[in-house]
Amino acid sequence: MIICLSVISSLRSLLIPLHGDELTYLKIADNILNGKYYLINNPSTVTPIIPFIIAFFKTSSLPMLGFALNKLFHIGLTTIGFRYLYLFLRKQQINRRIIFSIIALTIVNPIGISFFSSLYPEAILFFCFWGFMYYSTSECTNKNFIYMIALFLLLSMTRYLYFVLGVIVIFNFYQYYKANNKQTIFQYIKYTVILVLPIIFWAKYVYNIEQNNLSEISYFNRFKTDNQLLYNVKAGLGLIKHHEVSRVNGIPAFISLFVPITGFRNYLLSVVLIFAFIFGYIRKNNLLGINILIISILLTMFGLILAGTGFSRYWLILLPGFLLGYYFLLSRFSLNDKWFIYIAQIISFIYIINEIRIDFLIINKYI
Repeated sequence: MIICLSVISSLRSLLIPLHGDELTYLKIADNILNGKYYLINNPSTVTPIIPFIIAFFKTSSLPMLGFALNKLFHIGLTTIGFRYLYLFLRKQQINRRIIFSIIALTIVNPIGISFFSSLYPEAILFFCFWGFMYYSTSECTNKNFIYMIALFLLLSMTRYLYFVLGVIVIFNFYQYYKANNKQTIFQYIKYTVILVLPIIFWAKYVYNIEQNNLSEISYFNRFKTDNQLLYNVKAGLGLIKHHEVSRVNGIPAFISLFVPITGFRNYLLSVVLIFAFIFGYIRKNNLLGINILIISILLTMFGLILAGTGFSRYWLILLPGFLLGYYFLLSRFSLNDKWFIYIAQIISFIYIINEIRIDFLIINKYI
């Protein structure tokens, strides 16, 4: 019932006009259809996946239909992402009731309801990240290897910071090398080169644009000035507010993933929650997949810090991993699984009541 209500609440995005970054992606998509990867008058180096998806669904005669289909497509991707999440957790021998509790808490999360059905990248990132987790921990076969590489590249071309997960790709390539003969390894190298070629061309394009400072909007400007890396790290840690945003993000924004209060920030509570889920993963009997997951989470968090960012929605993709850490933490205290399930049910109920309230507010505003 809670999951069904969450899906219904996510459909309210069909009523909400495009805003924020959605308008940026739309402008680039319009120019793609005119043969240029521009924002307005100059080339852009914004990650290409979302603008190309918007361009694919865009219709001049019925623009609202195109946006609606696009948002439904994002909901569909999120659904597949949850399927990958379920399969991954089952492979880690997690109890089904715990898995469903983690899925329920993620589906009803207020930030998830707002962004999984929008034209922001969160849906495709969720789909790609958990698909990547599933295939990077699967048996060494040609199909799994190709899917792992493809999802990694798609993930990284949706948000550049996910290139940090290349560490996991290299580790898995080594695992494949140990498990297969030389002829099979050459096949893997061939598949990798074929899949990476478009990324190399894109990297060359970005390099040329950034070297000549031609881009109207760029994520790389924050790395071009002296001491900018230190500035980004401070912003990523939440010690200062980055000049490109309206409020402090990074570590203090972590708490807002769990508290349904817009813009809520708290450094102390966020740090406690972060150390709590990390502590939960420190166990002697972790399966390889669990170790890969926590390393991937920490790598992504490290990437966010280096980029000087960390919006509340940026943490959303990793939410099931955080929740799993909290479950492991409760298990360390020998608490019965039912307590995690009860807590999940109570929080889900609170979330969904709040979302129903927001549903009525949005319906009254736009209808």
